[in-house]
Amino acid sequence: MKHKHFVGILLFIIAVILVGYVGISLYLILDQTSKIELLKIENYSNLQKIKELEDMIISANQSSKSKFVPRGTKLPQISLKSKELQIANLNFLNTQQYIPNFLPTTNHIITKSFLPEKNHFGIDLAGENGNPIFAAATGIVEKVKNDSIFGKSIIIDHLNGYKTFYGHNSEILVDENFFVKKGDIIAKLGNTGRSTAPHLHFEILFKEENINPEKMIKK
Repeated sequence: MKHKHFVGILLFIIAVILVGYVGISLYLILDQTSKIELLKIENYSNLQKIKELEDMIISANQSSKSKFVPRGTKLPQISLKSKELQIANLNFLNTQQYIPNFLPTTNHIITKSFLPEKNHFGIDLAGENGNPIFAAATGIVEKVKNDSIFGKSIIIDHLNGYKTFYGHNSEILVDENFFVKKGDIIAKLGNTGRSTAPHLHFEILFKEENINPEKMIKK
């Protein structure tokens, strides 16, 4: 009887620990998801503010050009306060951090271009094994995996419709759900997966559609 009583208590303790572990795990997942959604909302709000500012400037310019203005007449000024311009500029700079236009390697040599007709949906950037790989923009690490094609690879969600993919790495330096900033080192260049020489396979997607990275990145 004592043995059965002891086993019952032990099972109860194990059950409490498991329930606590599951509860904490669910809380962390929900908390991380909430933070990602808040970042998406903030980025969307910033984009809307910048669009409104651009529309105001364009509208004012068109209005002044559409009418004949005698020489010497003082043109009306756009009614934007210094603080509003400063905030708009900061919002613009913040939004730019989430645009994947930062070259993710120290090497500019493209050994294979964007060729979707040949099922090559990114560009290959040659380099030396172990060279740093940088985040092309700020975002959340969505996926870290290792497969037979791209070897050790990373997908980053930039929370604005853009995602970037980094393949054939020799080492991954981030984990899933990590928040990374534009220019952060996220991996080391390698030759893993189906690869004949050390290089980075780099893709940019917008709303799940691949686009040509050469049109985006600043060399």
